[in-house]
Amino acid sequence: MQDAVRQLVAVAPTLDDSLDESPLKEATNLLDQLVQPLSEDDVRALLSLLPPSGDTAFGLNWTILHRIEAAPSWPIWTALTDTDNEWTATFLTRLENGGYIQPQSSPGI
Repeated sequence: MQDAVRQLVAVAPTLDDSLDESPLKEATNLLDQLVQPLSEDDVRALLSLLPPSGDTAFGLNWTILHRIEAAPSWPIWTALTDTDNEWTATFLTRLENGGYIQPQSSPGI
């Protein structure tokens, strides 16, 4: 996992509008330090920062969404199972609109 991702996860358990100015600035700087391509571990860690409520953290979470969507390992279907999470719903809608179809599980897997 990239060091910038590790540090970003340490800023707050989730990124939302309730964060003070200092952690928001730190998160912005760390997002600027992310290097593409993101690994699957990077993507999973970034997904964990997105609050279930769909809060945008003053737009930072849209940046995270775009970075995740640019990752070569995307989509990671197993990371998109919490359908009560508004960010998961957003990702699933965007994937569907982009023509991606979630594979069906085979029996016994």
